Amino acid sequence: MDEPNIFLRWAMYHFAGGDAYLLGLTAFAAAQVALSRTSGKGRRWLIIGGRISLICAIADPSPIPWLVIAAFVLLLLIAIVGRFRKRQPAESTEAPSGGKGHSFRLALAGLAIVAVLCEIPYHFSPSLTSTVKTLAVVGDSVTAGLNDGEDTWPKQLARTSKVQVFDASQPGATLKSAGQQVELLNSQAAEVLILEIGGNDLLEGLPVADFERNLDRLLAETQKQQWQVVMFELPLPPLAARYCEVQRRVATRYQVPLIPRRQFLRVLTGDGCTVDGIHLSVRGQTRMMQLVRNLLNVGDPLNDGTGEYRHFEPPRPRRQ
Repeated sequence: MDEPNIFLRWAMYHFAGGDAYLLGLTAFAAAQVALSRTSGKGRRWLIIGGRISLICAIADPSPIPWLVIAAFVLLLLIAIVGRFRKRQPAESTEAPSGGKGHSFRLALAGLAIVAVLCEIPYHFSPSLTSTVKTLAVVGDSVTAGLNDGEDTWPKQLARTSKVQVFDASQPGATLKSAGQQVELLNSQAAEVLILEIGGNDLLEGLPVADFERNLDRLLAETQKQQWQVVMFELPLPPLAARYCEVQRRVATRYQVPLIPRRQFLRVLTGDGCTVDGIHLSVRGQTRMMQLVRNLLNVGDPLNDGTGEYRHFEPPRPRRQ
């Protein structure tokens, strides 16, 4: 499988990264405000534009807050009941008329803005208060690479800095198997633990309930050590908001900050950064290393980096 073309990478970044959600809801809110103040032929295009914007927002995997959904449904029910009582023609079902229609559209715009404000905090990267000197890594093939000889981002980070890196990433790892990686790192006195895990669970179509249970167990295991745990938010396909909602809820439960998925996608969708749209190329590994470097406040790369890199392999079963 080759790297996706530029148009597909653009779509991946804006939809899977959450931009379509923010821009779609913002455009929908603007359309509702304009409709409350506009009459004539322009209304039709505003209605079409508002609907397209709302569809883009819903297709994005960002979860809409339940309170916003409940309020939106309540507004629609009030509008439907009001029209039924007045027995207005079917073609006027866009909104209540007159002053009520004005208030209705402003209420829809307000709900869209509330949803945007709830989402914005997840687009900011967590910041660590001090420079990190020891780092533990749990990940799948995005971090571990497909072959043993790959120059992965944990290796590059150790080689170009003074950070000591303990890497337990494994190709094919899942949320369930990542518990073994955490056990391998338990004896290491790392300041920060980075989790890049969960993508294989999505590719395998793991049910949401199992996804939540396995993620909860993994994060509970990480709390046994004095690590500052940070996790990559998963890039998701359209209409996969439940996985996003679960990851955010469980991460909040264990006070694990998430690295925004749009930053992850900035690496995955960069030109020449993957070999197949998922697994990182040499350029992609370097960009991933730079992303982590900025997160850890490591500073500029060193030509004579003195960091140490150690990789941990799970014990292989003995042959009988």
